[in-house]
Amino acid sequence: MDENPWEDEYIKPLRLSKRRDSRSSQPDNEFKMRPIRLTSKTEDTPDLAHERKSEELPSPQTPRRRSIQIKNLPIIEKSPPKLRIESNSSDFIFAICLVDFHHIRGPEIQWWKSNYLETIDSNLFKNLPFQSLPDGSHLFEETFSNFNLVYDFSTNKSYDNLNDLINFNDDPRNLKTLFGCSCIRQININELSEEELKRNKDIKRSIIQKALVIINKDKPIFTKIKDKLSIITRSYFLQDNLSNFDVLENLFENLNNEINFNDNEEFFINLNLKQSLLQLGNKMLIIFKALLLEKKILIYSNNKLELLTKFQNNLISLIPNLINNLIYSGCQLSDYQEIYNGKLVKPTSLNTENRDSMLKFFGLPLKIFNTKGSFWNPYLPLQQINQLNFPETKSFMIGCSNLLFVNQSKDLGVDLLINLDTYEMSSPNGLNSELSLTSNDKAFMSNLISKCSADVVDDENENFIGNDDYIRYQFEDYLLSLLSTVRFNQYVQKFGQYPPGFSNASNSINEDNNVYNGDLSIFNSSFINSWKTTENFDIWDLTCDEFIFNFINPRHVQVDFNNESAISSFFNNLNFKFKNLNVDDEETKPNKFINKKFSDEDFKQSKDKKKWFFNK
Repeated sequence: MDENPWEDEYIKPLRLSKRRDSRSSQPDNEFKMRPIRLTSKTEDTPDLAHERKSEELPSPQTPRRRSIQIKNLPIIEKSPPKLRIESNSSDFIFAICLVDFHHIRGPEIQWWKSNYLETIDSNLFKNLPFQSLPDGSHLFEETFSNFNLVYDFSTNKSYDNLNDLINFNDDPRNLKTLFGCSCIRQININELSEEELKRNKDIKRSIIQKALVIINKDKPIFTKIKDKLSIITRSYFLQDNLSNFDVLENLFENLNNEINFNDNEEFFINLNLKQSLLQLGNKMLIIFKALLLEKKILIYSNNKLELLTKFQNNLISLIPNLINNLIYSGCQLSDYQEIYNGKLVKPTSLNTENRDSMLKFFGLPLKIFNTKGSFWNPYLPLQQINQLNFPETKSFMIGCSNLLFVNQSKDLGVDLLINLDTYEMSSPNGLNSELSLTSNDKAFMSNLISKCSADVVDDENENFIGNDDYIRYQFEDYLLSLLSTVRFNQYVQKFGQYPPGFSNASNSINEDNNVYNGDLSIFNSSFINSWKTTENFDIWDLTCDEFIFNFINPRHVQVDFNNESAISSFFNNLNFKFKNLNVDDEETKPNKFINKKFSDEDFKQSKDKKKWFFNK
């Protein structure tokens, strides 16, 4: 194992196909975006190979599993019910507001309209103006910011700072996360009409800066409303009278009545995950594994405020379906296990035509931020820095644009500090071996980066090799192979033997390197041991099916690719030897046995040089 997790190697480029994993040489075992083929008949020992289509043949390098016992799950047609926020309104949009920067009083809410609160007072969302107008936003004519708010729908209270958390005495199960998205824009006072200048005689600065903010519940909607928010903000500033809020009223009605927020496909559009991957390289996998270990992650940018949000949304997109499970992510007091009273159970049914049902079968999404002591906030202003000192805080992922966060990162207990202005990553308090990448981890990233670096189009599937969806699918495959390996290892530890259809010898990939199914060291044993101590692992262990290794190879996703590459390389080298041999046209077949007495002198006298080559 490489002990240097920060090693940044130059990696060659490569590229994509529409299939989720073109690496695996075992299509009958890989997990694809299509429904899993299960039998609905009641059988004691169903044969997986029999369930596959006849054209999906196993790899010749890996023995076919003759019998794999899996549980018979009832197939259902309906999707499992989704968790719904209880409140006095079913509207997805919580509120729209306009935040103005006053030259004396600082940022303040100028206009407010909500489905839940007719008016807003100084005790509600105390940091909303500072979150809407982040530090450094004055450097841009237009930029965007995202942030989280914590609200109790039963008491109509918000929890905004350390004092609110310390003095909390209500039911933490009622705390919900609201997601704010602001478009910040500024204009020069010279662009204002004379009438507007007369109405605002107290303006003492050369620019006017405002932020139009949309606050919603359930899940972030940054990419779905960004363009609309930009157009409306620009239209508002083009008015002769900035006290006219009709355009904002129309936006409120439009968002409530005309936009469909249930379409999940648009949540990760235009986030440019590929750029972040190419800039960070292997460090992207380190950050991903740090999320699983519930580390304290601080992400800083002063020159790229919009990227601050995009980068965090990209990290969230690497964990399947996490985007739809963030309503308890904004507060250290929320606990997913408490909300369900600890009655977490494994799936008892599977809808193979429903992706959410299949992800639930594998215990996904992992509850990274939804446990007590963990939280996420895409932008935390300086006014909330003391929130990181809350005694119950164990982990977080936050974004910031103030350099004081960086300067105090060691005192704040930050494990990973990512500077998006320079794409540098550091560990203020030192990094343990648990985040060191194994050789297979590095090979996985090397192949992924090379494919993303080469602009190759897959004409057959009409898709682009290396696009954002492709990257997300590769990380999903990595995560699924990790979960399957852990489950396989748990089975072996519990029963002292391999599951039916598996054996140590027959499923080895490379006996010299001792790479077998269920080998945890291939992911880094220290990482696995550390992950098993986290809250999200406990929830996953209670909610994931016991036999997922029957669907996903219980080994590192890179192993199959290594095996396939080695075989391909062998035949390519052999073909190269044939092409470069100076032989006669006489056709001869190679001898089955090697004649060791056949010498070089024999070659000079031999007319059959192909025969000499194979005997040699």
